[in-house]
Amino acid sequence: MKTLSISPLMLSIQLALAVAGGITSTSILAQDGTGGIAAQSSQQFEIAAGSLDRVLSQFALDAGIGLYMDASLSAGKQSAGLRGSYSIDAGLMQILSQTGLIAQRQRDGSYQLLESESSATHQLPAVLVEGARYTESDLQYHEPRSVSVITREQIDQRPPRHAADMLEQTSGIYSAVNQRDPGLSVNIRGIQDYGRVNMNIDGMRQNFSINGHQQRNGVIFIDPELIESIQIDKGAVSQLGSAGTLGGIATFNTINASQFLEPGKIFGGRLRAGHGIGNLSNGTFFNGSAVFAMGNEQADVLVGWSERNFGNYYAGTNNPDNLGSNIRGRDLNPEAWEDWLTSEVEYMDSVTRSQIIKIGTQLAEDQRLQFSYLETDTDSKDAWTYMNSDTNRYYYRHTGSTDANSRSAALDYSFNPNQLIDLNAKLYLVKTGVDKWSAESTASQSSGNWYPDYTDRVETETWGLQLENTSLFSIGQQGMLSLNYGGELYRDQFSSSTTRQQAVNETVLPYIPGGANPEGTRWMGSLFGHIDYQHGDWLTIDAGLRYDRYRLQGEAGMTLWMYKDGQFQSGTGREQQHLIFDVDQEAGRLSPSLGIAIKPGVDWLQLYTRWGKGWRPPTTTESFMSGRPHAGSSSQVVYPNPYLEAERSQNWELGFNVFTESMLTPHDRLGIKVAYFDTRIDNFIFMDTNASVPGGTVGGISMGRSAYQNNQEETRFRGIEYNLDYDTGNYYAQLNYTQMLGSNNFCSKEFYIGGAQELVQVGTEPGFIQVGPIQIPVNIPIYEARPNDALNNLVTCGHIMGNASYMPADRGSLTLGTRLLDLRLDMGARMRYSPGNGEHLDGSWAGSLLDKALWPRYKVYDLYANFRVTPALNLTLAMENVTDEAYFVAMGDVNNLSLARGRTLTGMLEYRF
Repeated sequence: MKTLSISPLMLSIQLALAVAGGITSTSILAQDGTGGIAAQSSQQFEIAAGSLDRVLSQFALDAGIGLYMDASLSAGKQSAGLRGSYSIDAGLMQILSQTGLIAQRQRDGSYQLLESESSATHQLPAVLVEGARYTESDLQYHEPRSVSVITREQIDQRPPRHAADMLEQTSGIYSAVNQRDPGLSVNIRGIQDYGRVNMNIDGMRQNFSINGHQQRNGVIFIDPELIESIQIDKGAVSQLGSAGTLGGIATFNTINASQFLEPGKIFGGRLRAGHGIGNLSNGTFFNGSAVFAMGNEQADVLVGWSERNFGNYYAGTNNPDNLGSNIRGRDLNPEAWEDWLTSEVEYMDSVTRSQIIKIGTQLAEDQRLQFSYLETDTDSKDAWTYMNSDTNRYYYRHTGSTDANSRSAALDYSFNPNQLIDLNAKLYLVKTGVDKWSAESTASQSSGNWYPDYTDRVETETWGLQLENTSLFSIGQQGMLSLNYGGELYRDQFSSSTTRQQAVNETVLPYIPGGANPEGTRWMGSLFGHIDYQHGDWLTIDAGLRYDRYRLQGEAGMTLWMYKDGQFQSGTGREQQHLIFDVDQEAGRLSPSLGIAIKPGVDWLQLYTRWGKGWRPPTTTESFMSGRPHAGSSSQVVYPNPYLEAERSQNWELGFNVFTESMLTPHDRLGIKVAYFDTRIDNFIFMDTNASVPGGTVGGISMGRSAYQNNQEETRFRGIEYNLDYDTGNYYAQLNYTQMLGSNNFCSKEFYIGGAQELVQVGTEPGFIQVGPIQIPVNIPIYEARPNDALNNLVTCGHIMGNASYMPADRGSLTLGTRLLDLRLDMGARMRYSPGNGEHLDGSWAGSLLDKALWPRYKVYDLYANFRVTPALNLTLAMENVTDEAYFVAMGDVNNLSLARGRTLTGMLEYRF
């Protein structure tokens, strides 16, 4: 046999996945003992016909495998390419058919290309490791960084009611969940809101943001029915999609036509129908979708539709002591509290409808153009609980309704003729609007506090352009080099309107230029480069550099009572003034990153460390937000802050990966990942609830007047993530846990934009006072208003409203499962656990509800079973919260206080054709 030389096709797992950046599927399963390929073993490939060298290179890149060969073996050979759903081994067999070559799998999972001496004795199945099983989620155990993939299989094991349910079993990932609001806000390692995490659908940024008391200040509307996988890239990175981020990137990958079209098949699709079962349906109604795909090697079309319906449900009632005594005033009103716990949770009905269209065409063997359109419309309700006059029952009052519509359209182009050019370009538009109806005031019309019902509309329109290329270089015995570079540009246009009419008693109003939410524009541009070098199979070094630049334009202001210029008598100096901000500002910054990984003498262990910087400029909402956050005559006002500074972060990570096969049995595999992360942020922007505006002479008395401010202290999010995955084929176990460490203090200037004043007597002037009919001459003091430097420099702490007040509660899950009947039956049990953050669950009830850490501990058990009746027909059953635990999801929205569902049984029938 010839001596093997490392060619450009020698793509290690780490290098291939790093180059791919956004791999949507790396699911691999070897043939079982009968020679049949299990349904979940395959992944989708779209590789055009061409030279064998190019086709094999693209296959190794897409599949995330190492492929070793003598370059002369592929010289002059052609391949028909690969389109459709294949396992790794079946895909290689198809590509190499008629070439006289075979792929032999090595112990480390890589493949070696050899000449076939005899097709009868060198059939590919003969060299497979039977029963070896890989999943998309194994990506994290091969990457020297923190990345997680949530597969369709994992989503189906716990059918999601809320989109956040899809993320709950992923380490380091949280979401502030309002059970009534379908909007999803992704929190990565304690960091969320306003673009700190890039939430995108197929790369299209979902930048919709609205002030929500900093529980969900920026949400994505996504339908789980149309999701194929979710990839979470954690921390500071230099890659496409990282512009303006601090926490990472959450990519929701939707279905593609290629998933339903096998070679020679021009029409296919999927029908799914699910529903709650019997008395345990618990408000779960019809959930399903229909997807149709057709096409050939030249073009393909996918059309899909889905609908999800939910209603009122009952929460769990067991272990209510975990909820503490403060939530809903258990100690003060125990009878009403018991009624709240056991009664139906009302006004939970919602409906979500989505449509998806994708049209793709192969312009040439190495060029593809695709148009895609996705629309999601969701209707839901808002409600709050009130106590009746007898203080023995809580009742729900319908306070509003929300109609949210999100539309995304994109044009994608790809060109990959050789190792130096793997070009991808995207032009997209995302338009998200929310119409929120609010009920009229409960006050009597004669009180002066009544106001009629009204509707607010908030809309975000995002245009985006992306361009990236990946080049691969072989440097002989020195290893492999990958260079990924490109740029992106996007523009966010925010607008708002309201039909709100003020109450008679609402006399102190801020200046509102077009509604309580801002109108403005933000441009964001980014150039990035990332280089990845691998020396042999033991050393990986990568480095990146990103330059971001933004421009913020808009107008906001405030109405103030300030002392006038010059001298005046006491009681005559204040006058109404309009302070208007016409903002047009821009800035830019370089953000580097660096990573090193080694294998210390053993192939199954990898040690790595990473460091990187991030930068996020303020959004229009943070800069220009003005108005009343609540209707009525309260004194709560939100003021704009056009002087916010951009946030700057440093991220450091240290961890190790373990991945090995055939450890206890001939067919098992083990993956372990432990990572310590530490993110430090300067100028962290938060909502300060005690902000004083210009014209004041006293500080510390402005509770209820809020503005976004930069934290004067360093904000730090750190913790440890644990992941373990063990699989023998017939049995498996999965464990993940997130431990958050430390706490933060939030401090800001009392007079956040200055303007504090003090009165100084500068003299007197003759005058008189009237006593009855008599005028008495007196010397009247004359004053002058001067800047108060002491108040302008006064810093106060602890006046924060938002989820950053406390670290997210620790959380984890353990799944144990088995596969029977030739792997057609997959069933298991899951435990979800959190020790909670019970700092304010018991004891005295002082201070604001919004500043409490109301995350009770819980331990919840789920069951699931997936039975593939035939290759085309699949049945899934899932029981959530088997023991009927009373609980909130860790980091649940304290503004809503709706308990999670109690015991719930659902079923889903899926038919593929």
